Amino acid sequence: MAVTQTTVTASGGGEIPCIAAFPGEERATAVVVVPSIFGVDGDMAMVAERLAGEGDIGVVLDPFWRDEDAGVIGHDEEGRARAFARLDRTPFEQAFGDLTDVIENVRLREECNGKTAVMGFCYGGPFAIVAGAKCGTQAGISYHGSFVGNYLDSVPDVGCPLSFHWGDNDRAAPMELIDEVKQSFTQLDDAEVFFYPGGVEHGYMLPGHGAAYNEAAAEQSWERTFSLLKRV
Repeated sequence: MAVTQTTVTASGGGEIPCIAAFPGEERATAVVVVPSIFGVDGDMAMVAERLAGEGDIGVVLDPFWRDEDAGVIGHDEEGRARAFARLDRTPFEQAFGDLTDVIENVRLREECNGKTAVMGFCYGGPFAIVAGAKCGTQAGISYHGSFVGNYLDSVPDVGCPLSFHWGDNDRAAPMELIDEVKQSFTQLDDAEVFFYPGGVEHGYMLPGHGAAYNEAAAEQSWERTFSLLKRV
């Protein structure tokens, strides 16, 4: 499926850069993706294509478009430092406002059936929870989510299924956090935490993360994800 560049007007002014892939002529569920701190890179284009290939609309927004260091950042030591500095300059509320604008925009597109889900990678993970609590989404999905523990106070207000995935060797998510998320999710009727053993690292879903990529765990995660999306 072809990935195209598009924009969505931000409620506070300006245009939010996005990429999108559409599955075909039939109306479909739109999955709005929040990327990692490295931005809308080749991995995110792959995600949009993968979603469209399974019959969903894939839209990835750039939450860092206002920053002085906008765009894609590499994974080397210098890039990581730049990416974390950019993260510190990007308030969650601002990025969540952009996510809300994109959800509302895509929900009204003629290609969409009115259903939306939020998918987050790393930094994007908590957005799946908060959107489920505040945006009326039909599903929230996270892979190797970072900072998730800071947003568990939104869990009681979530009105959709949640599907969260971590490896057992995630530097950003110790077992204590994963256990806390599991306990928090017991408040919901349809929320699961999947755990992938065998030294599966942070970033295991994304080939661009080099040695951290784990194809077996990634494919199992995709299988579980598409099973959820087909029933929302």
